[in-house]
Amino acid sequence: MEGVGLDRCASSGWAEWLARVAAPPATTTTYYRSIWISDLHLGTPRCKAEALYDFLRHHQAENLYLVGDIVDGWVLGPSWYWSPAQTAVVEEIASWHRRGTRVVFLPGNHDELSADLVQSFFGPIAVLSELIHQTADGRRMLVIHGHQFDGSLNPNRWFLRMGSQAYVTAMRIDRWYNGDATPRRERKGLLSSYLKGGVRKAVEHLTDFSDRAVSETARRHKADGVICGHVHRPEQRLIGSIWYINDGDWVSSRTAVVEDRNGVLALLRWDRARGRRAACEPAAGTPLS
Repeated sequence: MEGVGLDRCASSGWAEWLARVAAPPATTTTYYRSIWISDLHLGTPRCKAEALYDFLRHHQAENLYLVGDIVDGWVLGPSWYWSPAQTAVVEEIASWHRRGTRVVFLPGNHDELSADLVQSFFGPIAVLSELIHQTADGRRMLVIHGHQFDGSLNPNRWFLRMGSQAYVTAMRIDRWYNGDATPRRERKGLLSSYLKGGVRKAVEHLTDFSDRAVSETARRHKADGVICGHVHRPEQRLIGSIWYINDGDWVSSRTAVVEDRNGVLALLRWDRARGRRAACEPAAGTPLS
């Protein structure tokens, strides 16, 4: 991906932004055996980079799995967007790798052709289409982005891409409509809800996948469960005897899946304001035992 290296992406205001937002080192750092994050969509204004940077600063792990759509390769070119906060995220993940964390990138449909770009950001990290992670208590979890479960690999793939672009357009309209000023925010209502809700449902219809596809793939890999992303909906539930865990996204959900030293898996939602007090809370249900 010539011409899209970090030196081109780094804003001249990055150092100033970092000095402005950086707090003293986190007074409490939570350590996990493994952390899964996906659907960052770096390169777009949708990425909640400041919240993600804050999350990373408050956590450490032996394994960090980047479960696809880390960089949004569909917007390379005139639509490419970069911010100082996104530079900070890239530098933080790269620092995890330098400190010895095992960082693995599992490409998604938005960045499967951008592995070289991702490695130019984070360093020589492993790139795998899928893998089996064995938890501390011995369970086999298939880790995969998730687009392999839906129709995005069929000959009509261009239609899925059109759906993604329609969603981006709807988000741009929504930002214009709501704006940053209070008077416009007070007008948030039917038009905004219609635009976001209608297009979001259309994209979910295109990208959703069936329980059968998940369970059959897990059984084919002799796995006890699946950890994936792709659909931007954090969720944890059983499909028969198979655990389905979706780590959500960093566009709206700000969620991650974590594994503690005992092998317990949990879905966490990060609240940046409370996070400075080391508050991570389960997004739904109870830890997965």
